Amino acid sequence: LTTIAAHEGAAMPRHGIAALGLRIAVRSPAMTLLERETLLAQLRAQWVEACQGSGRLVFIEGEAGIGKTTLLRTFAKSLHGDAPVLWGACEAMLTPQPLGALEDMVRPLPQSGGALARLVAGLAGVGGDRRRLFVALLDLLAERPTLAVIEDLHWADEATLDLLRFVGRRLASTRSLLLASLRSDEVVPEHPLRVVLGDLATTGALRLPLLPLSLEAVRRLCAGSGLDPPGLH
Repeated sequence: LTTIAAHEGAAMPRHGIAALGLRIAVRSPAMTLLERETLLAQLRAQWVEACQGSGRLVFIEGEAGIGKTTLLRTFAKSLHGDAPVLWGACEAMLTPQPLGALEDMVRPLPQSGGALARLVAGLAGVGGDRRRLFVALLDLLAERPTLAVIEDLHWADEATLDLLRFVGRRLASTRSLLLASLRSDEVVPEHPLRVVLGDLATTGALRLPLLPLSLEAVRRLCAGSGLDPPGLH
């Protein structure tokens, strides 16, 4: 997989960042996304390629709290409702629901023509129907340019990893962009996701790491909050 660094020489506040985020969010709901312009530009370029008939898969990687979800939401909002957005997330559960993220993605779909939604409702964990389900998702992504998002892939169940592997190998035949986020520090050598990433290495999938914020960015976030930027950095 191709890996592109977005911001070199930066450092991220690792302690107290949750308090910082809460304070800033309360003070300014429309918080500016800092030092992520290059990443957003790369995502837009991937979106354009996908819309032109070469579907794309991009992994968004970074430690917990570094801003993966904020980046994804900002990019989705930048589409201004011009394309459907399918959004799902994996859960940190001892017994995760198979394909729970996919169920999240298709739940809002209208019932008219929603064969995929009906398949998900009828699966009930029966593995024999999963290939039909995977093909249905692929067909959906081929119908029109669509943004699909799977968050927290490091918590994915085996069925979701199979889905990613199946769709990822065939996504180029669609007009859609699939974004998948993961905590890079949790994908240890024995993690099953590492095998999937290896399997998709030849598909042209892109890996975008979110690097830490600079001290100057932390100062801007802290402005007027009473927090100490160097102490958080």
